[in-house]
Amino acid sequence: MPRVHDVPLCRQLIEPAEWDLHGGWALGDRIEWSNRACGLASLKAILLAYGCEAPTVTELLKLAVKHEILTPRGALHAGVANLATDLGVPSTAEPVPVGELPSRLDTAPLIVSVTEQLPDDGRKGGHLIILRGYEDGSDPIIHFRDPSAWGQKHDRAPLSRLAHSYTGRAITFAPLIDGDS
Repeated sequence: MPRVHDVPLCRQLIEPAEWDLHGGWALGDRIEWSNRACGLASLKAILLAYGCEAPTVTELLKLAVKHEILTPRGALHAGVANLATDLGVPSTAEPVPVGELPSRLDTAPLIVSVTEQLPDDGRKGGHLIILRGYEDGSDPIIHFRDPSAWGQKHDRAPLSRLAHSYTGRAITFAPLIDGDS
C-alpha cells in the first residue's frame, strides 16, 4: 500500500504578529512577500516533517533574501534545496518526469513547481507545493500540501490534473525513516 507522508500544512500568508516579531518590516510589504513565500512555507513544512527545527516563514524569507534565493518570479529551486540541506534535510533540485512522481513518493515527499490551483489550461509553474503521497490506480490520486489559500481546502488531485501545470522540476529529499513519517 502506498504511503502518505505526515507533512504539516504551513501557510504562505504571514501573520502580522510574526512579521513584526521577526523583523519582516525591514523587507517591505508583508502581503507582497507572502505572495512569493510558497516555496519557503513548503520548506518549513518539510523541515517539520523531518523533525528539524523550523524557522518561521519570515525568518526563512530573510535567509532567502540574504542568500539571493528569491527572484521576481519566486524562489530558485536550487536555492531552496541548498537551504533545506543547510537546515538539516539533504535535498536536490532536479527534473523529475511526471510519470515518476508516484514512485518517488514511496520514500519521501517532494516540492514541485505547478501553477496555483492546478489549472488544465497549459500554464506551467510559478507556485511550489509539497507532494506527500498517492493512492494507486490508473490515474493515481496525489496527496499534496499547498500553502496558498486555495490549498487550505484542497489536498489531493489526480496525477493527470497535476500534470497539466507541472513544470517537470522538483526538489527531492533524503528518504524519511519509518519513525519520521
